[in-house]
Amino acid sequence: MTTTLSWAEARRIALRSQGIGGTRRTAVPSPAVSREALRRTVAVTHLLQIDSVSVFARAHHLPVFTRSGSWDVSALDQLSMPGTRHERLLREALAHEATFTTEEVHALLRFRRRAAGTRDWGAVREAAARSPHLVEHVRGLLEEHGPLSAAAISRLLGDEERGEGWGWRRTSSQWVVEYLFRTGALDCVGRSVQFERLYLPAEDDEAWARAAGAERDGPAPGPGDHHAEVLALTRLASRALGVADPAAIADYFRLRAADARPAIAELRRRGEVTEVEVRRPDGPVTMLLHRDAPQPAPLRTAALVSPFDPSVFFRPRLQGLFDVEYRIGIYTPAVKRTTGYYALPFLHGDRFPLRVDLRADRARGVLEVRGVHAEPLPRLGRYLRTGPDELAAALAGELARAARWQDLEGIEVSTGSGTGELSGVLAEAVREGGPGERPAGTTGRAGTAGPV
Repeated sequence: MTTTLSWAEARRIALRSQGIGGTRRTAVPSPAVSREALRRTVAVTHLLQIDSVSVFARAHHLPVFTRSGSWDVSALDQLSMPGTRHERLLREALAHEATFTTEEVHALLRFRRRAAGTRDWGAVREAAARSPHLVEHVRGLLEEHGPLSAAAISRLLGDEERGEGWGWRRTSSQWVVEYLFRTGALDCVGRSVQFERLYLPAEDDEAWARAAGAERDGPAPGPGDHHAEVLALTRLASRALGVADPAAIADYFRLRAADARPAIAELRRRGEVTEVEVRRPDGPVTMLLHRDAPQPAPLRTAALVSPFDPSVFFRPRLQGLFDVEYRIGIYTPAVKRTTGYYALPFLHGDRFPLRVDLRADRARGVLEVRGVHAEPLPRLGRYLRTGPDELAAALAGELARAARWQDLEGIEVSTGSGTGELSGVLAEAVREGGPGERPAGTTGRAGTAGPV
């Protein structure tokens, strides 16, 4: 007999499996406590997706904030760079786009680095094939100068000729650096102030042999060559998601569906995941429940969530479990944006009823709320929706925590055309003070949101 879950139970399992729903801090704790918060987060997520946009906070800093509250983000530098007094916890890798991954996941992804020479992005492979002489030049520069960005390597080589057109216009040496990183020959050991990767040669002789062309023209590895690694990654993904469909499990580490399918079948044979029927208003949906998934206890939480958080980065899952159709505004022309430039989903309980467009004006020390937009939630139904006053009070408290975390002194809520249905209610809640600690100088100033 197939186990059944209500839609709410499935959402709660999904969130709790991701470590969401616990107590969160307002005051920024000590570096040691912050490092522990980071460790706890990646123990359940296994990765942090990286994004350069810092209009409020970088995407890879937000998951710890969502789960633990305020934290000292320098802990991420301390635990992701080699050569510090702390054991290295994370490495940058191509796991789900560019991500920080645990050492375990980084090792399991070695098969992907081995396949980079035959399966990776065409422009990367072609650059390495056209300019094999650059491989040793790049290695020599890094050994001589220490960590360098691809742009710095290009300048030192006097390589300034870029391709034509728009998009990824890189020099030949920059493409070769990208190739070397993807094959595992280079290790990313940090980021520059311009958010460029900084590289050093990896201690992997096999990767350097591949990069030099020894295996580039060989046959691509077949699925059987990395079944054990795919199985291990599938196991980690299914546990991190708690309850999910096969597409979400495969997407977590960007596994090929053809590779993930037999791994999921093996997890089912072993009883590590079992089929469950999730009852939704539009009909039941079959999903896979991990045997170690947490109980679906109600969540008493209100938290801002990055659109690249592992709990929501697979958009079909966000829509299927939470009834939210999300499209980020960064890549949309300003005149066509409906919810702002970089709107963050706002979690309240086990639902995402709002998205909030934030900007940290660090020169003025103010957290700007440029828009507060209600999610349509067409299938959840009105009977499950929280009233605007309660939502505004909860969001005001979370904004106070966010401002404190970002060392901002006040909150300004824009109202008027284009700022969303709840902006006026939120402005009043901010003036009155939401639950929790408020930053000094908090206001609910009304106005019209300016262009980004």
